[in-house]
Amino acid sequence: MHVEKLFVGGLGYCGSRIAAAIHDAYPSAIISGTVRSKERRDALMVGASRPSWLTGSAHVLDLDDKYAGLSSDGIADLQSSTVVVQTVAPIADFDRDPLLALHGDALESSEALQYVAYLSSTGVYGDYGGDWVAEESELRCVDAKSKARVVAEQEWCKLEPANDDDSSAGPRVDCFRCGGIYGPGRGPLFSSISSLNEALSAETEEVPRQAPAVTKYVNRILVDDICGAILAATEGDRPRCGGRAYNLVDDDPAPRKEVVAEARRLLSLSFSEDIQGQSTASVSTSDAATKNTRRRISRATGNKRCHNGRLKEDYGW
Repeated sequence: MHVEKLFVGGLGYCGSRIAAAIHDAYPSAIISGTVRSKERRDALMVGASRPSWLTGSAHVLDLDDKYAGLSSDGIADLQSSTVVVQTVAPIADFDRDPLLALHGDALESSEALQYVAYLSSTGVYGDYGGDWVAEESELRCVDAKSKARVVAEQEWCKLEPANDDDSSAGPRVDCFRCGGIYGPGRGPLFSSISSLNEALSAETEEVPRQAPAVTKYVNRILVDDICGAILAATEGDRPRCGGRAYNLVDDDPAPRKEVVAEARRLLSLSFSEDIQGQSTASVSTSDAATKNTRRRISRATGNKRCHNGRLKEDYGW
């Protein structure tokens, strides 16, 4: 499939990189997407700061002011796109995907749409006590955020025909269940030593002393590999089946403690003691990311190891 027109829900950390990757692979593609504020839109659209991959428009997806959603121009771009990539998580007031909640009719009536990639989360599996899970495993999540992701997956998959006999009636829909996303500016390697020490301490405190030790695994994915998987999916094909889920994770889930401890070791080699913990640009940026990491570490649910074989089988990625 040749990507003629791309619409990215959420031109943020992942969305902007996906847009850039699509632009590199399909230079003639018209690429548009959404941002949360007029200030962000203006920063992308005006002057020399406009990225080369933004060959279309950045539209404000208004989720704050009476949930107005996209402007008429934004809806037109959404409805005329051949590929839609949605990175925005369900929002609390709807407990639904915002594009589907506000503009589902435009997507359902689109005659141009050929492919949808929805970025979900491995959080939908809930807690498996460190056991392996695959896409057909039971979804045991109990938190509201993950449950909303499950609903969003189901609603996106409704756009895909149930079989190849009706392949002209709707797009192919892939739900990518992403592990913890890391990459430039995000993840333990962009954290301060003091923050990593706190993360290790927080994990130790989570387990009651009288309880048996449980290995807590983390399933991670490099942001560039998310881009690569979506490119592979746009270039590939599979039988229509009413939508399909894929675990988008690294090959080897690792115990959380090992991930944090190795990052601490590498950072100890990279930074001298006199700058560790100081408010440098790299450290201050990473501190925010590490706080998010600690929040992930402290969650009671979500301990599992995710297989990624289905993505390799279907798309060779």
